[in-house]
Amino acid sequence: MVRTATYVVVGAEKMHCEGCAARVGQALQRIGGVRTVTANHQTQVIEVTFDPAEATEATIRVRLEALGYEVVPPAP
Repeated sequence: MVRTATYVVVGAEKMHCEGCAARVGQALQRIGGVRTVTANHQTQVIEVTFDPAEATEATIRVRLEALGYEVVPPAP
């Protein structure tokens, strides 16, 4: 069973271009259990589909922070 987590980039460092979004996707794809990544530099939204038996939202968030992005869940 897979889950989807959505993050919004906040703070000073943003995804500025398609290259930034691709870099985020490549970095997250290296986490075991991550199935798909959609990163949009225009909306600053990152959507990750993953297997919770292999990856956690905390692991994904730590990787995003290592890339320099501060993320939060989207507002309801």
